[in-house]
Amino acid sequence: MTATVAQTLMEVETLGVELRLEGNGVVVRFPSQELRKELNGQLAFLRAHRNEVSVFLRERDAIPTMPPGVHLVSWELKEPPVVLEMCSVVTNTALFARTTLGQLRAALANPRRWVGWSIPELIDRLAQVGVRVTLEPKSKV
Repeated sequence: MTATVAQTLMEVETLGVELRLEGNGVVVRFPSQELRKELNGQLAFLRAHRNEVSVFLRERDAIPTMPPGVHLVSWELKEPPVVLEMCSVVTNTALFARTTLGQLRAALANPRRWVGWSIPELIDRLAQVGVRVTLEPKSKV
């Protein structure tokens, strides 16, 4: 099986490696030199796919469109891992925020549809990873 950029990034980030865009380059931070040596193969793969890594990180960090009736107050994603109050650990805050916004969009579009969490719980889950939103007055919770 051939590894993808997304899979390789998730693998190294799960181990505590931080990758972020800075200008036109990608900055990599390691929690230790030993881990840097351990991940030499994965890093060589990511270097070979530098452009794909940049595109992936840019897209992952982009702020998604808010659901109708939702106003974005702030988008300040916390550094993973983020432990949620209700038995969860988030290792990709941008992905978590986008999928939770999708759940919120579905819940607001059809309040009777069960998406796993109530609207207030979804808003709270977003806040726990650094995304603060409010509902416009016409929307009902």
